Amino acid sequence: MDRIDVSNRRVPPFGGFTWTFFGLELKRLFRNYSVIIFTVVFPVAMLLLVAVPLKNTSLTEVPVAAGGTSAALPIMISMAVYAALVGSTMTGVTVAYERGMGWSRQLRLTPLNPLVYILIKVGTGMVLSAIAVVITLIAGAILGITAPLPNLIAAGTLAWLTSLSMTSLGLAVGYAFPSQNAMRYMGPLLPVLAFMAGLFVPLSALPAMVQVTAQFTPLWGIANLAQSAIIGASPSVWAVPNLLFWFAAFTALAVLFFRRDTKRV
Repeated sequence: MDRIDVSNRRVPPFGGFTWTFFGLELKRLFRNYSVIIFTVVFPVAMLLLVAVPLKNTSLTEVPVAAGGTSAALPIMISMAVYAALVGSTMTGVTVAYERGMGWSRQLRLTPLNPLVYILIKVGTGMVLSAIAVVITLIAGAILGITAPLPNLIAAGTLAWLTSLSMTSLGLAVGYAFPSQNAMRYMGPLLPVLAFMAGLFVPLSALPAMVQVTAQFTPLWGIANLAQSAIIGASPSVWAVPNLLFWFAAFTALAVLFFRRDTKRV
């Protein structure tokens, strides 16, 4: 049998990225109904249980009816951040099942660059996160939790950016652990990260040591940015560096574990 001459093969542009492959990843994602339902239903349920009772409670001395800021607004955007968090992270963790089926090893036989594959997964996670954030904010508006439109757009966009780093985290966990263990680790981790970011309980209500420690956790930066935007306040100067650092760290880990998982191919 004649050997295939690979010397004249060209490396595909953009590291092997194609819109067809991206579209296939989206189709596979939307077939996972359990992830989609949990991503959408849980935040809306939390709005009903926690945010609605505080709808007429003002964060300032100015009553809500007189233009004061409703205490339900930070809760609403926190639930939007959590929705993006769950959707994007679960998108990343699905690679654990792909590994079990041998899909990742098949991809290593193609010219697809590992970083490009990671970014494609991040992109699909961002699509699901965008849907989750929009539904959460629409549900809040229907329930009477309103804010100036520029504030809503800014805060919603920032909540959506959660998916940048959290899809990468899900990918890192999905490549680091077997499929039967990936969800076991992510399940307890997500609520802890959300709590430390002040998504469930305002950080101001927690001990000073917890408030300081929270600033070094992955979700603190995006939560601070989104919560500040929804009420028209200035975010911490460390919020953006926090977001960028964890995105770079999780993406690097995802690429590292992807290479390690398939290095025998």
